[in-house]
Amino acid sequence: MKLAVSTRQRWPSVSPRILELMRTGAELALQLATSPEVLDELEAGNFGEADKLYVDPVLSAKQRRAIRAGTIHWLNGVIAQPDQPVSAFLVEEAVLGINEVYPTQAAQLLLSNARSVQDIAWQYWMKIVFQLTQEPLELQQLLEISSVSISTFIDDSLQLGLARMQQDSESRKSGLLEQQRELISQIVAGETTDAESAERLLNYPFAHSHHSAIIWSEEIDTEISDLEHLATAFQKACQQSTSLKIIVSPSLIWVWAAADFPVNEKVLESALKKKENIRLSYGEGGNGMDGFRRSHLDAQAAQRVLGRLKSNVQLVSYDRVRLMAFLSKDAKSIQHYSGHVLGDLAQAPAAVRQSLHAFLECGCNATEAAKRLHTHRNTLLRRLAKAEEMLPRPLAENRIQVAVALEALYWIL
Repeated sequence: MKLAVSTRQRWPSVSPRILELMRTGAELALQLATSPEVLDELEAGNFGEADKLYVDPVLSAKQRRAIRAGTIHWLNGVIAQPDQPVSAFLVEEAVLGINEVYPTQAAQLLLSNARSVQDIAWQYWMKIVFQLTQEPLELQQLLEISSVSISTFIDDSLQLGLARMQQDSESRKSGLLEQQRELISQIVAGETTDAESAERLLNYPFAHSHHSAIIWSEEIDTEISDLEHLATAFQKACQQSTSLKIIVSPSLIWVWAAADFPVNEKVLESALKKKENIRLSYGEGGNGMDGFRRSHLDAQAAQRVLGRLKSNVQLVSYDRVRLMAFLSKDAKSIQHYSGHVLGDLAQAPAAVRQSLHAFLECGCNATEAAKRLHTHRNTLLRRLAKAEEMLPRPLAENRIQVAVALEALYWIL
């Protein structure tokens, strides 16, 4: 768990004028710290180079809260005492969230996250500094004390976070839940394990096909009982009397159930209507231990599509977003592509886009599309005509690209 971080730098001695500039800069930055645009850019630093692998909406929500709180803490510290190091700061839910989901990579991820966010924050800080003074010596001294203050704060906070991770890991080593989670992590990672002993520890049979769900909330005040209610609903949706449920954290549960029947999404939709802050992704695997692994990885891939696109959809299966799993590596590129293909239709009322989307999904059968949308066929035809007018190219010449663009917008908007 231990990682080397920078040693504490010597604190610079600067004039009252530089300290006043430092305080003024922090006051200006504090006005930006709550800006959604700034938070989005700082959050984009999450997981650095590992972003494609570790896109996780639960961790993303926790990290976003931690970034905001940590930034405000440092700025307030500078305003109060610009000539002193700012005390270390820890948001436990963010640190423990990484440790719970990625126990073997947690320390490295914490370090990578901190450095990525620090780099972006430094760019913002430099812009502010150059607004405060153009005098070369003042700039040099102001940048020097800023650099030491920021790096000292980050290093001290990292040490605090690593120590908390270590404490958390040691406290959970002996528990049955931790043993089950470690075993599941090995299975999901594809490591060879004995099926019989795994079944005994998990009290769950592998000798059938599997459905797997990930149930989570990005809200800090969600009750674990609400997540467990959805886990029970998933069991019912699979028409099973037993299932395997692993509580990963207070905001995340993994579930498996036998796949003797298709997942009944109506059961899940009904349960989710009462729990607007909870979301569920699921996957369907094959037989045995490999199917157990595959179903979870598919549920995880579906969850990460929603995370990358910042989609507000509550329920998603991997089959439903299989295409988007390939397309969603770059959300901005998707929006550019959809805008290019759809033209004015990209900004049309949702009912118009959804009508054309359903029409294409139903093989251009207007009667079937109207049934799916629970609308009158004539209403659907009017919306289709309006959609056709908005497209830059006739639908008949561009059906595949229009379908892909509409599918992408469904998850983004």
